[in-house]
Amino acid sequence: MMAMDRNRAAGSEGFSLVEVLIVIAITTVGFLALINLQIGTLRGLGTSRSMMQAVNLSEHFIETLKSEGLPWTGDASLMMSQPTVFPHLRLAGNPTAGGGSGWVRAYQSNNSDRRVGPLGTDETWDAGVAMEISPDRERRFCVHYRLTWVVPNYLIRADVRTLWMRDEANVALYQDCPIGMETDLANVASVTIPGTIMRNVFAQ
Repeated sequence: MMAMDRNRAAGSEGFSLVEVLIVIAITTVGFLALINLQIGTLRGLGTSRSMMQAVNLSEHFIETLKSEGLPWTGDASLMMSQPTVFPHLRLAGNPTAGGGSGWVRAYQSNNSDRRVGPLGTDETWDAGVAMEISPDRERRFCVHYRLTWVVPNYLIRADVRTLWMRDEANVALYQDCPIGMETDLANVASVTIPGTIMRNVFAQ
């Protein structure tokens, strides 16, 4: 008789509705946490990729400035008198210590959207790349640069800042890459790379 009661009790064991709901709730919370972790990881990867491309673009523009400086063999008046040879460096202005250009857009354009891709769009220095890869590819970067005289007539410091809009930003506000957009930290991310351009004292 006691064995029968034990079998009946064992057969009636199961999960109550409350227990099932608790398991479902815990499982759902766990899945939501995993999904949020995955989304955070993907955003982090996207930010890292953008930062890497921005650093490369800044370094590329510094190399453009250095290449432009190769014919700089005289004083600063040489650069200011030849705007086609020195389209960027001429903006350094009069050679006074600490003087310079202030922040300037790196890539000039007649379009309302002045953003560039990660390879740049300079007609002189990036023309070969543009033939292989469309310059419209991933156009989401703004590039600003600033020239400062360190040693008048001999050495210029160049600061190149590459900016891009965060995912949640209103892109229409920054398509023309305005100077000062770097202050909107909620919507704009940026990296700044310094470099130096020296007068070519070896050329005869």
